[in-house]
Amino acid sequence: MKNLSVLTLIGVAALALVSCGTQKNAASKAYTWYESKSWQQGFPVDGYDAMDVATFYDQYQKAPAMYDSIFAWLAEIHPKATSLPAQKNVMTWSHATAHIQDLELRPLDKCKFEQHREHIDLQWDVTGAERYGMVRDTALLIPTNDYNAKKDVQNFRLREPEKDNYYQASSVPGKFFLFFPGDIHRPCQIGNRPETVRKIVVKLEYLH
Repeated sequence: MKNLSVLTLIGVAALALVSCGTQKNAASKAYTWYESKSWQQGFPVDGYDAMDVATFYDQYQKAPAMYDSIFAWLAEIHPKATSLPAQKNVMTWSHATAHIQDLELRPLDKCKFEQHREHIDLQWDVTGAERYGMVRDTALLIPTNDYNAKKDVQNFRLREPEKDNYYQASSVPGKFFLFFPGDIHRPCQIGNRPETVRKIVVKLEYLH
């Protein structure tokens, strides 16, 4: 019986090592893909430094043609993005819709954290410096309303707003943000000064 228990423990340990190795290989593959920038399709704007690369890679693998088309469109409009008229539903794909916005930034106390369970937000500020916050640890947050399934949104506030213990960054024209369901984010905040920013937003379905 003792020998059987030892063999069982060895088997469990071996399976754990295999699983760990598989996860590391998957993560390495995702980062190699991300760093290749092949997915950007010539779009000369990089993702922000806290990108969830593993989730991005997973979503891309489920709809590569759509993602390639989205980034090719972003590359196409890049030189003229400031001159295009603001417009909702300016471009659509099988599981995504793009909007061109002129957004007036707000003071911090007028901005809310938001989470989308079924959608991904791609946000690119063409002009200006919009300030973003992002939290992945839900223990840092308190819900301020119930989840609205129709609008696919729930809002939150910081549990301890006096603490600077979450991701914050200001947009620059050379950086875009991609927020997945696990990225509870706070957009629209004034960065350097009150201003109206030109912004491209692509709403993508989160593919299960």
